[in-house]
Amino acid sequence: MVDQRFSVSVHIMTVLAYHKGELMTSDQLASSIRTNPTVVRRLVSRLVEAGLLESFKGKSGGVKILKSPKEISLKEIYTAVCDKKLIATPDKEPLKQCLVSCNMGKLMDEVANGIEKNSMEYLSGIRLSDLCGKIK
Repeated sequence: MVDQRFSVSVHIMTVLAYHKGELMTSDQLASSIRTNPTVVRRLVSRLVEAGLLESFKGKSGGVKILKSPKEISLKEIYTAVCDKKLIATPDKEPLKQCLVSCNMGKLMDEVANGIEKNSMEYLSGIRLSDLCGKIK
């Protein structure tokens, strides 16, 4: 199964940024994303912990964006909701009689770290305001 936490979180943040600080409920956000409000609430709580959103409880509660969309990079959203690396590396004990097996962990760690570094640099360069600016 493909992990969609990042893309759903970007959707949440983009909706809130597009609506310029309006208070929105998890039901409203879930409707836009076409998912269950529980999924939204789980991600919103992580975005609140990261200081990207502010949450208000009660009958007239909801969430709103805390910073300017120009200040929020996609990297911040990614690190708030994703706790796994982009690529998993081998975690099995290598076969001692095989040189390839003995070296694969280190080799794949280098590849995975390079992908992670490049991806985070790329996400750092994209602001939430960039996405909002492309909505027609």
